[in-house]
Amino acid sequence: MRFLDKKQKLDYLLSLISKQNTGNARQLSDRLCVSIPTAEKYLALLREDGHNIGYCTRRKTYYLIEIEK
Repeated sequence: MRFLDKKQKLDYLLSLISKQNTGNARQLSDRLCVSIPTAEKYLALLREDGHNIGYCTRRKTYYLIEIEK
């Protein structure tokens, strides 16, 4: 995969997370056209980049955790 393709998918993933519209891991991997382990790696990359990402089991979506300062 080219770097630009990966960057675009990470940007798209972050957009889905900010809208709380990712679905579960299977749905997310389908939206990104990648495997579930790859989607999990993308989530880990975003977390390493400083994004606080949680998962709501009730709504079945990933979301950004707001940290109060």
